[in-house]
Amino acid sequence: MTNEQGAKWLLQEMYDEGYRDIKIIGVYAYFINPTFIENGGHFKVREHTPRIPCKVLGLGAGKKEYSIASLLGIVEWERVPVDTPILIKATCEILKRYFAKYENGYVYFYSDGRTSWNYEEMRMVEQRYVELAENERD
Repeated sequence: MTNEQGAKWLLQEMYDEGYRDIKIIGVYAYFINPTFIENGGHFKVREHTPRIPCKVLGLGAGKKEYSIASLLGIVEWERVPVDTPILIKATCEILKRYFAKYENGYVYFYSDGRTSWNYEEMRMVEQRYVELAENERD
């Protein structure tokens, strides 16, 4: 197992345990579980807070916070802003649309390439058929 594979494995394990973010303090990466946030939404390091040296995960000290999902390439649809460009895998083509909302495992989008500003209707699709347009490869 390479260092990169080991880091990805650890990140996936922590994500599966409910940890969603990493906060960098000094040379350590602290795993943050939203369930344990206190003091009005502020993160506080405790003895039991999981941590690992940043270099083990390949993280630089320049950035202070990371989303574990984004490091793993997972889209957290609940956090995607309205009107974000998305790609929908249809039967014979890829449709370029704009994100409307996420609900009950379905991604909703504005029909006919419209946005929240000028839409007439929304449609839905299972999330497995959708990806963010920023991930599109040329």
